[in-house]
Amino acid sequence: MKIYILLIAALFILISASCSKKNDGNNSGNNSSQNSVEENSDKKDGNNNLSQSQQNEIVYLGKWDGKRVIVEDNYRFSANENIKDTTGAGYDNYCQSLKDIINKYQKLNDLKYEYFFDDFKPEFEKYTGFKKGDKINVSANNGVYSAEIAGYYINMDDIIGGGIVFYAYVNAPAGAKFEENEVMVCSQNNGLKKMNNKSVTNQQVLDKFKEYLLPKLKGINSARFDDKGEQISGPVTKLTNEEIKLFEGSFTAAGKNEFLVGVKLQNDFTNFTSLIYIMDEDGKIISEHSPLAVNNFTFGSVDAVVDINGDGILEIMTYDGYYEGGTYNLWKYNGGLFKVITSGFSFGV
Repeated sequence: MKIYILLIAALFILISASCSKKNDGNNSGNNSSQNSVEENSDKKDGNNNLSQSQQNEIVYLGKWDGKRVIVEDNYRFSANENIKDTTGAGYDNYCQSLKDIINKYQKLNDLKYEYFFDDFKPEFEKYTGFKKGDKINVSANNGVYSAEIAGYYINMDDIIGGGIVFYAYVNAPAGAKFEENEVMVCSQNNGLKKMNNKSVTNQQVLDKFKEYLLPKLKGINSARFDDKGEQISGPVTKLTNEEIKLFEGSFTAAGKNEFLVGVKLQNDFTNFTSLIYIMDEDGKIISEHSPLAVNNFTFGSVDAVVDINGDGILEIMTYDGYYEGGTYNLWKYNGGLFKVITSGFSFGV
C-alpha cells in the first residue's frame, strides 16, 4: 500500500508540473505541456526515423553515487508494460520481474540491496536501451566528459522511493570531479554543453529581482524558522537569498538576454508557494514556466540549466516535489511552451 501511495504522489507531482506550464504571463494557464517522457519513449525506441535535431533531444539523467555515474532510462521505464498497468499492481510486478532476473543470474538476498552485472542480459531490454560499451557524454557542473557504459546495476533499496531501481552505469571518466549526489544530463549527441547549477550571486541583481517579485507575493504568509528551530509565520515582506534562484542566459530564443527566476516559500510544514518565470532585465515576464502557485502541497524549484544540443538555448532542470520527496524534470522550450523531455531520480517517503 505504501508503494501505491508513493507512486500516486510522484504522478501527481509530474502532472502538476507538466500541466501548469504556459506561454506568457497574460494567459490563464490553459496552455499545458504537450510532451511527456512516455511520448518521447516512442522517439527513443524508433530513433532511426528521427531527424538529427530530434535525436539530439534524447537525453537521460545520471547521478553520481560516489563510485560511478548511474544512468536512468526513463523512456524504457515509462514504456514498461508493468508501469502502464492500471490495476494498481504494476509497480509490484516491475520489482518482482527484477527480483526474478537477480535470481536467474545471481542470488537474491533480503539483506543485500545492490546487484551488479558486467554484461548485458536479454531481460535488460525492457529496462534500458544501453548496451555495454555504448559511448555517452556526461554533462556535469565541472565539464562534459566522454564515457562508455561499463555495466548494469539494480538497487533494491530504491524501491522505497517508488521509482526506477535498474540502471546502466559508467565509471568515473578520467579527470572528472563530481559533487556528492550530483544529478547530471547524459546524451549520445556531441552537441551537449556543460551543465550549470551555480545561480547568480551578485547581490544587486538579486535585490533588483526581489523588488520585481515582491508585489506578486502580497498577502501570502510564509513560515520561517529561527536559530532554535521555532517556526515563525507571517506575511511575506522580503525574500531571502535562499528563497530566490536566478540564472542568466537565453531560454526562449538564442541570443536573448533573459533571466530564469525561481521562488520557493514554505507556508507551513506541508505546503509551499512557488513560481518559475522567464523575465527580462527590467522585470517583464517573458514566459511563465510555472505560474505562481500559493499554499500548494507540491512545489517547483529551479535546479540547473544546460544546453543539450548546442543551439544556444538553455534547457531547465527543475526539482518538483512535496515535503517528503520529488523528482527531477528536464524542460525544453518549444512552440511557446516548456515541455518535459526527460525525468528521473524520483523519491518519496
